Amino acid sequence: MLNSLASKRRQTGLSLIELMVGITVGMIVVAGASLMMTNQVAEHRLLTLETQIQQDLRATADLMLKEVRRAGSWAVPQNGLWAPAAAGSPFVAPVANPYIRRLSVTQSEGGDELQYSYSKQKERFNDASPLEDNLVDESTELFGFKLEQGVIKFLLGGNWQPMTDPSVLIVTGLQITLNTQESSLADSCENVCSPAAGTCPKLQQRRVAIRIAGRSAHDAAVTRELNVSARVRNDELAGACS
Repeated sequence: MLNSLASKRRQTGLSLIELMVGITVGMIVVAGASLMMTNQVAEHRLLTLETQIQQDLRATADLMLKEVRRAGSWAVPQNGLWAPAAAGSPFVAPVANPYIRRLSVTQSEGGDELQYSYSKQKERFNDASPLEDNLVDESTELFGFKLEQGVIKFLLGGNWQPMTDPSVLIVTGLQITLNTQESSLADSCENVCSPAAGTCPKLQQRRVAIRIAGRSAHDAAVTRELNVSARVRNDELAGACS
């Protein structure tokens, strides 16, 4: 009896059941920590992809808006205004801006296609710089944007060049809307001009709305859409005094 009691007092450490319970609890804690870390890594990856495509969409839209605002820029805009003339003639007929008339939205294979033009010549008082010729040089003064095979392309120098990187961003949609608001200039004519005739001069103000949709090239579930708009700074003068 005394030997049995002495043997029980000498027992130390954990029993097999206690060890198994401890290992089980430890595995549960490690599994929970691993799951939490995996979720955090996945969320960080998702956030990185969302930020990346959002930045690419914003950079593309900013460049497009900058170009749209410049559409129709003319080196001699004063030629588009009525001006007094000598020899009893009260007005000098204005010259139509040839560049703003090239602003158009058409349909292409990938969706909407925007084309526009602006002058790259300047009228200066020296022989070194060419004067404004009022002609659109399609090799240097015609520009545009279109969507082709998931890439937004920019027309420059007569060639379509990629703007977006398909290894990062796949553009799934490009919608361009051209809105025109007209203001009558019939009161500016020397003779009475009836707006009902449809030939009186009028000022056309343009606003371009752009919608770009895209997804990440690394995860099709990561999608973003951006809507922007800008007013074209150069207005078009249409019609004429009778």
